[in-house]
Amino acid sequence: MRFAIITSGPISSDAVSRIREDDVILAADGGADFCSKNGLVPDRAYGDFDSCSAEGMAFLKEHDVKTETYPIEKDWTDTEICLKNIPEGSDVLIICPITGGRIDHVVANIQLASGFLSAMNSITLSDGGTDIYVMEGEMSITCDVTRFKEACVSLVPLDFSVPVRGITGTGLYYPLDDIDAVAGKTLTFSNHPVSGTDEISVSIRSGRLAVIVTNDV
Repeated sequence: MRFAIITSGPISSDAVSRIREDDVILAADGGADFCSKNGLVPDRAYGDFDSCSAEGMAFLKEHDVKTETYPIEKDWTDTEICLKNIPEGSDVLIICPITGGRIDHVVANIQLASGFLSAMNSITLSDGGTDIYVMEGEMSITCDVTRFKEACVSLVPLDFSVPVRGITGTGLYYPLDDIDAVAGKTLTFSNHPVSGTDEISVSIRSGRLAVIVTNDV
């Protein structure tokens, strides 16, 4: 089962294409506004709702969405609250601003995805124009690149204390064959798919890695 968390912020309607019909949709606070504007009825809504408009709240009430309200002064973001309410072993898609919005929330969401990954099967972040796949331990991912005009692929180590070991990629212009990478270095940045490739794959033996696929500019 996959859970799709819809967060607050400036998210393009292009992100709707990343949501499947069988996803369990969780609205994080102002994510209810995105749902309202794009005809998505969430299964549940969580947060303090300080950034949700009156229209968004009315949409939740109109569709009888189960809502859990938290105090504004709390120790977690609304996205983290959603993650805490997802069963272990699930696949998770987080629809959130990546190339726009607040940079602190962008960094926090990547860290949350990395921190919760050990309890989940997979976690992906997307705003419709950029996808971020988080990886940990022995793991492999496959990315569809057909919806990108000119895809740029960067592999970003997330842990400064432990290198990422055994990175191997297929479908990439610059070969990655069982290499290691460390945080703070840019060896694995700005790669791209080989011409005519529909998908790329990345595997690692150990470590923490973010695979970022976005449109080249």
